[in-house]
Amino acid sequence: MRAVYHHFMCGRYAYFYKLSQVLRLIDSGWTTEQAFDAIFNVAPTMKAPVILIGKDGTPGVTRLTWGLVPSWAEDPSVGAKMFNARSETIREKPAYREAFERRRCVVPISGFYEWETLRELKRKKPWYVAPEDGSIMLLAGVWERWTAGDARLDTFSIVTTEACGRMSEIHERSPVMLRDVEWNTWIRGKPDEAIALCEPREPDDLRFTPVSTRVGNIRNNDPSLVECVEHEAGDQLGLF
Repeated sequence: MRAVYHHFMCGRYAYFYKLSQVLRLIDSGWTTEQAFDAIFNVAPTMKAPVILIGKDGTPGVTRLTWGLVPSWAEDPSVGAKMFNARSETIREKPAYREAFERRRCVVPISGFYEWETLRELKRKKPWYVAPEDGSIMLLAGVWERWTAGDARLDTFSIVTTEACGRMSEIHERSPVMLRDVEWNTWIRGKPDEAIALCEPREPDDLRFTPVSTRVGNIRNNDPSLVECVEHEAGDQLGLF
């Protein structure tokens, strides 16, 4: 059976930068990684790089599992559905409330995929959204630690907000994209300062690339996933 996820807002992304690039971005810092391989099709339940504050109060880079598992959850499998957290309710929802107050993180990515509904073709078209200049995109996130006996699982969710500008033409939601040094405010600032960064705003200098529906299969993981594909077999596009 083909492995396919339902495409909720920010349910897939890619990263193909180097660890050294992320460490330069946060002005060095600690890390639990020696290096990590590029992944062009990151899906919930996979591990991915995350920036967070360590016990010594400095930022660093580690890898957590995508899909937040609340500390009180009986079954960690709930994380597969909790990969996004709505900014409008993040301070009230029991699953995210404490994580937002105490454990905010930043998710460095190269770009994310989003599916646009094409009613005339009765299908969804994937787009790859990334910075025009190829820089690392920083998304707001929250993380949590789940334990059961000797087992420990550290997980995260990406925070979303209402989409604006070109993004709103594809989907009604957008990940919260942090500009410049806003990543530091997100993870270190007071809750009111952090939530202010989630206000809907049109993102700067993004490239929107139509890509292949191959990204819908988590077994596909190669650079061709982020390459432009205008039309695919079965589109049945014509003049009228």
